[in-house]
Amino acid sequence: MTISAKCHCGQIEIIVAELPEYLGHCNCSICRRYEALWGYYSPETVSIKLNGSGTSSYIWGDREVEFQRCENCGCITHYTTTELCPESIMAVNFRMVEPSLYKHIFIKEIDGASY
Repeated sequence: MTISAKCHCGQIEIIVAELPEYLGHCNCSICRRYEALWGYYSPETVSIKLNGSGTSSYIWGDREVEFQRCENCGCITHYTTTELCPESIMAVNFRMVEPSLYKHIFIKEIDGASY
């Protein structure tokens, strides 16, 4: 199964080969604003196609996570961990995926606000 996550304008497409075990719904100060549902992957298992102007990034706080958004439509598409984080993760925003593909996946509530 191939899963495609696209921003609103279609300039960014993220492709993964399988659904994640669960989707993370975090309440930290930034994720609650983005209202993302994160699917977690090893970076080498994710393919990103840029069909236009590309992405811009945002890093804050502990500088362990770099959020990416489409420069055209502004959708938050994914994040990657930086070298400051002990784990190498790419999180795909499943709000960019057709809902029918993820509606049966368990949503894990993550209390990022307490960190």
